[in-house]
Amino acid sequence: MKETQPDILVVPRESIPPIHSVEQDGATHALGELRDFRWHEQLKELMPPDSELSISWVALKDKEQLDPHVHPIQSMMIFYRGSGQLLGQREQPINEGDIVVVPPGCQHGFIGGPDGLYALSVQFGKGLYTHPETPRVVFSSEGFSLDDLLAHNQRRLRQFIEKPIFSLLAEGTLEDANKRQRFLDALQIWVDGNQTLLFARQASCRDPSFQKTFLEHLQDETGHDEMHADRQDPTPAPSAPVRDSVLEAITSWFPYQMMVLDNIEKAAIIHLVIENASAAYHRMAKPHLAKYVNTEYFDVHIEADGGHAELGEKMLVNQLPKTYLRLRDIIDEAWDMIGAMTDRVTQLTREA
Repeated sequence: MKETQPDILVVPRESIPPIHSVEQDGATHALGELRDFRWHEQLKELMPPDSELSISWVALKDKEQLDPHVHPIQSMMIFYRGSGQLLGQREQPINEGDIVVVPPGCQHGFIGGPDGLYALSVQFGKGLYTHPETPRVVFSSEGFSLDDLLAHNQRRLRQFIEKPIFSLLAEGTLEDANKRQRFLDALQIWVDGNQTLLFARQASCRDPSFQKTFLEHLQDETGHDEMHADRQDPTPAPSAPVRDSVLEAITSWFPYQMMVLDNIEKAAIIHLVIENASAAYHRMAKPHLAKYVNTEYFDVHIEADGGHAELGEKMLVNQLPKTYLRLRDIIDEAWDMIGAMTDRVTQLTREA
């Protein structure tokens, strides 16, 4: 009797049931998408005992986040598509082809990039989520603190300083009068919008614990748009007023947030993101632009922006961890928007 040859097994990913979150200590933690190979009966039969090896298919969409956590066994992540960011005690970009090895007890998490982040998660031992009702992880988000938020903000600031606008400043492009004029005119849209931003925040604030500080900050900033518009350029280039729908839309995003967010969220956007970005820009731009723009404009920002950033930090003390986690997401969006603004200014300048 002829023996039947074994057939090749093809397992579609969709045939492995997914989970998207787990519960731990009364809190729900997002996982993105996770499919443990042991949840497929045929794959389970092919694998060694779960005490020896576990494999899961995992994915995060754009900006989807697996919060920092720790687990008791070593884990290996094999990234085969997309890009993203490693979080926790080591933070760096992750790309297709990278392998991340996480020893037991090391805090780590991930954020998906624009095209998502896809990997195989391998543990040489019992799987982390094979039994979702008892996940073998401890999420650290419950302990997310102001210090964690400020450290995250500093990482975003360091990323911002790598934006193309700073290369534009340093490479001498703005010595060309036409490009310099376009640069300053485009940036004026953002500078003018900042005045609207501060007035919108003040108009929408009724909480005395924020109102006085917001007002003092508004008074410090009033008139900075006129300083920036006060050009001292010895070789000005003729130009019509710049209008750009992309810049105007990005700039308008910020005043809109002042109408829909609460006061502590407004403080985080302005004092953690805008003031820190402003301090970095004016410090690095002054050597290249002070002879073309009212010098006082740069001096007042270099002197005041650091203090304004610290002012925001004082308004954020004594909040719950879940509030700091919410603020982290908000400042990430604000950093993305301000980065998009500077990228657009750079693009318009190079095209002039």
